[in-house]
Amino acid sequence: MRIAITGTPGVGKTTVSKVLGNKFGIKVIDITEAVKKHKLYTEKDEEMDSYVIDFEKLENFIKEIEEKEKVIILDGHVSHLLNPDYTIVLRCNPEIIKERLEKRGYKPKKVLENIQAEILDVCLCESKGKIYEIDTTGRDVEDIVSEIIEAIKNKKERKGIVDWTEKYFDYLTLEIR
Repeated sequence: MRIAITGTPGVGKTTVSKVLGNKFGIKVIDITEAVKKHKLYTEKDEEMDSYVIDFEKLENFIKEIEEKEKVIILDGHVSHLLNPDYTIVLRCNPEIIKERLEKRGYKPKKVLENIQAEILDVCLCESKGKIYEIDTTGRDVEDIVSEIIEAIKNKKERKGIVDWTEKYFDYLTLEIR
């Protein structure tokens, strides 16, 4: 079983994935780290300081791990594109994402692009199959993990619970001005 933990950078995917994986002894694949470490990309986008993923190579890498593991967690903002059996879409207040990404040293353009992606529900809109959306804003990681366990156990599906568009509309028009 492939469980995707997806969402905009800064929503808490890696923290949640690690706690969930450790709690149940599930193998967690950090997509960003795997792509870098195993050269699963076609090129590096210097302007955005990111890698262009070779999805065929990444899929083969994941399949090798699946031969040994019954359940895996795919941690990354593109994990929902990797044919998961169940997708958890983490969401977070754009202001918090902005603070987190700035602390990580993201360039202003990349911060803005990710805030806009969060406001527009990009990861949620791209997800297919069984989807469960969670707003992580102001929540404890153990509480979020408990909700994920409950959702998976009961095959719950939920989406459309977060709408940042009205409150953060100005972020969507920043590049136009």
